Amino acid sequence: KVKLNEKIEPVDLIRSTTSVKILYPTIDTSSPGVKKLLYIAVGEDGEQKEFMKEIRVVAPKPPVLQLKKDKVEIYVKEAFDARAYVKKAYSDYDGDLDVSIRGSFDVKKAGTYTITYQVKDSSGHTATKELRLIVKEKEEAPKEKKPQHPQNAERPSTAQPPKEQDTTTGSALSPKAEKPQEPAPSICVQTWLFADGESFSSALEKCNAAGAASGRRYQCDVLQDDAGIYTGYRLDLR
Repeated sequence: KVKLNEKIEPVDLIRSTTSVKILYPTIDTSSPGVKKLLYIAVGEDGEQKEFMKEIRVVAPKPPVLQLKKDKVEIYVKEAFDARAYVKKAYSDYDGDLDVSIRGSFDVKKAGTYTITYQVKDSSGHTATKELRLIVKEKEEAPKEKKPQHPQNAERPSTAQPPKEQDTTTGSALSPKAEKPQEPAPSICVQTWLFADGESFSSALEKCNAAGAASGRRYQCDVLQDDAGIYTGYRLDLR
């Protein structure tokens, strides 16, 4: 093997000879690859004999292969493109290189899969990387827990207000019916997202704790994205 752009004399490749004269080839090491060199040996009577010599010119540096991630987690039936995770694939001499991808995976089946990426330059050097694909089942949202109120909490009074009397007859008048108040609109106070590291149980627990601390009626609602995947909990105050 000869390095790229290395200076080498054709006579240095001959171990021994009994020929009177040798016609040497020109050696070009400016590009990598296999080079065929033709030597012609000339005898005393002028007879000639050809000899073929092969050398391999190689680049001094191996190719570069980088991935955007070494581990990817998706849910069952979620789209996945293995080639989209290639960040860089090149060599100093060849430029951009084609990436071969090996390994089988099934996005319809939960499990852990290994995908192998490899590049090879014209000098025969290779670079290899692996990506671990984790396919997970979609988690079902847990049932909401109703907040527990203290047993000694004050209960609304059931006593009826005193009835008004008719000043002319002295008979009791029926109390005037009060117009029912419309419920106040709910207000979204806070959210706990799984993308921030929360789990189903921790997000729900924090939502209930914040709702109980507010002293108002509240509700913890499950958040979903457009694909129907659960993303967290939202606290709504009434």
